[in-house]
This record gives sequence, C-alpha cells and structure tokens, in this order.
Amino acid sequence: MDFNTIFFGLLTICSLGIFFFLGPLRASVKQRNRDNRINWNKGRSPLFKIFIWALVSILGISLLIRFFF
Repeated sequence: MDFNTIFFGLLTICSLGIFFFLGPLRASVKQRNRDNRINWNKGRSPLFKIFIWALVSILGISLLIRFFF
C-alpha cells in the first residue's frame, strides 16, 4: 500500500462518517415552512428535454461513427 491509497482511504472514511453523522439533522421549522418555496413538482421546461434528446442523439451518432468507421 502506498501513501495515496492510505490518504484517500482515510479521506473517504472521514467523509462518509461526517455525512452519516450530519445526515439526520433537520432544518428548523422556520426554514421548512416558508411561503416562497420552490415548486419541485411543476416539471422542467420543454427546452431541457429537447437539449437532453439532442445530447443523447449526438453522443449515439458519434459512438456509432467511432465504432464502425
């Protein structure tokens, strides 16, 4: 084992420990019950869906060209 493995292993363990220790904490009632919250149920804009389809199409075409030509 070299130093990088030990260092990044300890960093990962510490990060997971902090994440699981702070994960159960909740925001205060004042932060949770406010009037100007973002409505996450309204969906995304149609331009976002078009952008994703274009990105996937271009990626697929480029992979086909890469594999067959």
